[in-house]
Amino acid sequence: MWADRPSPAARKKLVERLADVLPPPGGQARTNALPFACRADPRTLAEVLFEEPGFLWLDRPQEALLGWNPIARLTLTNGRAFIEGPCGSLEWNCHGFDLVEAALEAWGGPAGAKLCGYLGYELGMELEGLHPYERSSADLPDLHLALYDWSLEYRSGDWQIRGTDAWREPPSIPEIRVPVSPPLVSRDDHADVASTPTPDGFRDSVGRTVHRIYDGELFQVNLCRRLETSLGSSEIWPLYLRMRGISPASHGAFIRTGPASAVLSVSPELFLSVRDQVARSCPIKGTRPRGATPIQDRALAAELSASEKDRAELAMIVDVTRNDLGRVCLPGSVAVPRHAELVSLPTVHHTYSEVTGRLRPECGPADLLRACFPPASISGAPKIRAMEVAAIEEPYRRGPCMGSIGWISLSGELELSVAIRTAVAADARVWYLAGCGITAGSVPDEELAESEAKAAAFLQAVSCGAV
Repeated sequence: MWADRPSPAARKKLVERLADVLPPPGGQARTNALPFACRADPRTLAEVLFEEPGFLWLDRPQEALLGWNPIARLTLTNGRAFIEGPCGSLEWNCHGFDLVEAALEAWGGPAGAKLCGYLGYELGMELEGLHPYERSSADLPDLHLALYDWSLEYRSGDWQIRGTDAWREPPSIPEIRVPVSPPLVSRDDHADVASTPTPDGFRDSVGRTVHRIYDGELFQVNLCRRLETSLGSSEIWPLYLRMRGISPASHGAFIRTGPASAVLSVSPELFLSVRDQVARSCPIKGTRPRGATPIQDRALAAELSASEKDRAELAMIVDVTRNDLGRVCLPGSVAVPRHAELVSLPTVHHTYSEVTGRLRPECGPADLLRACFPPASISGAPKIRAMEVAAIEEPYRRGPCMGSIGWISLSGELELSVAIRTAVAADARVWYLAGCGITAGSVPDEELAESEAKAAAFLQAVSCGAV
């Protein structure tokens, strides 16, 4: 369960072994922010660094973090961790959040160093002892984090080289030349986009789930369709540029996980942030497509804001989020400063809420993740039964999609998105999950239409029509 911990002896042993791979930072380690005289925008610098080992781009409006050449890497697959650093490598049997906690203990301190990457959805099933769908050869690890002791950070037009001198000096920046990105060739291969389940199968899945809700098994569950098509390795980067161009994200990310594999995310949803011991989450529920005309667009937004079904759906997820934060926050500190507010994105309207709480002094990032993972908005209520039902209805692993993406500072602060609007490219394929919150009031045709609205930007990016 979420509250389970490794024994003190097991935890101490893992921390010691991690320190063998990368020594702890010394007491004189400093966090540095060095000016970087460059007027290039984040996309230009991202293209300069794209071929560097361990490239990562966390992309926010007026902000960006570019990482490359990390000093350590951590992955976990089926409970087996692989860690590599400057002093060697290590394999270890452990749970994902136990690995995160041990890494923060072994290397913790410098605020400028960050663990960046993704936490796959199945880590939540690991927490609760649930059984995910069988792994395929193309599935990425359940966890992929890299420790960037230095990175390029952009805020409101200014660049800094930010990091720590705990292990090495600031990196040299490759020569900046404005590259020419190859265009993503427009394709006319609608039939090549596979939907799992098929549209009819998704309608049936929604119908079965509504019956489960009426039978009292649960109140809400997030169900996904997986859309998949072929994609060569040279098309991965142009695809991400198109995705972010079509649907600019508040929490975008490109994570290069291998020579021909990557995670591409244009998420609008904040899962968790921590600043000065205050945790914050902004769950999204309720969707309408954008209108073809201003009048139609305003009508769709008003329809969403007035929808009792959508407000109830969001209220249930807010309750789950409040409960999750309450596990690790000071009594009485959990609050909902915003509820059911409208946010309009290029392809859809959403409603969202904000939930905050002050962490107890003894609780760190790993405690918060154990308490809250996976995100409430992509699981359901009650969370464990919702995860079980989703696993019954979805014949695949979600992986990075519907998990979380972002960074965890070695000082304990963090910022992680909900990995919606996210694609995985691997094995000459790319796949994307479009999820919908199913409640007692769900109508199969309407949920299918919602999933199509959520997939519209991805399908446009791969130059395909609806499926």
